[in-house]
Amino acid sequence: MRIVFAGTPDYAVPSLRALASLKPRHEIVAVVTQPDRPKGRSKVPTPPPVKAAALELGIPAERIFQKSINKPDVLDALRALVPDLLCVVAYGGLLKKDALALAKRYPINAHGSLLPKFRGAAPIQAAILEGERETGVCIMKMEEGLDSGPVMLRRALPIEPEDTAGTLHDKLSALSAECFVEALGEIEAGQAKFEVQDHARATHVPKLTKDSGTIDWSKSAEYLERFLRAMSPWPGAWTAISTPDGKTRKRLRVASASVSENSSRAQGDVVAEKSAFVVTCGLGALRITCIQPEGAREMRVEEFLNGAGRAFAAGARMG
Repeated sequence: MRIVFAGTPDYAVPSLRALASLKPRHEIVAVVTQPDRPKGRSKVPTPPPVKAAALELGIPAERIFQKSINKPDVLDALRALVPDLLCVVAYGGLLKKDALALAKRYPINAHGSLLPKFRGAAPIQAAILEGERETGVCIMKMEEGLDSGPVMLRRALPIEPEDTAGTLHDKLSALSAECFVEALGEIEAGQAKFEVQDHARATHVPKLTKDSGTIDWSKSAEYLERFLRAMSPWPGAWTAISTPDGKTRKRLRVASASVSENSSRAQGDVVAEKSAFVVTCGLGALRITCIQPEGAREMRVEEFLNGAGRAFAAGARMG
């Protein structure tokens, strides 16, 4: 089968590589990805990971499209390649009707949740936040609705107690690649079957922003422990710490914490131990062992208290 692949970030690269490895039985005839973006302090335009991987795999530069797949000229060029399948994973844009009609067989997508739960842009973070014990990947036939198409294949994956969005990202990225290969086998054999989603059970999750990582200390300690893992590595879980008089205030990222014993202190109050901050939450307390002050490196709380943070050793507040 002839495949058009659409994807952009690191998450999509294993799927691209897995599909490319099926040549000559199947062939990636084109790749659609997002434009190069400025990166770092130098703001040098940098290609997205999928473009870099496609070039390494020997896909000709003229077959790598960095304009919207919905553009008429892109659609014309892709139609001329007569694709059998459109394989999409983390492309970064909605596909309109004409793009979905490109392939002779199906437009299929690998989504990182067990649909219909967690449709939308941040299913990995949502699964951790909700305290789910498992997540997974669904291969679905794409339609104009957001992640609402019928599912042909689903594979579950346990969420471990120590998983962050970063570690789960890598596991689901690898699983997506495996699922694409399995799905192509079923399609080629004429065994593809699609199950309509139960739309009444659907949940939707929005795209994360920098502000998504702001810690709300009115939440329970158990929730906030999951929140820290869900916001790692990006955007990070951020708060502010203040001295009792409020004259010194510092913004910091909470890098590592665990649920502590219940605290009788007021919400946001901090007890500074030798190697940790114990912060009272809406319910219970959080024991913070590792932080990153804004503009500084990540460090243990003990190191912070022995250095620039000694002013917060008694009576500090967070939030």
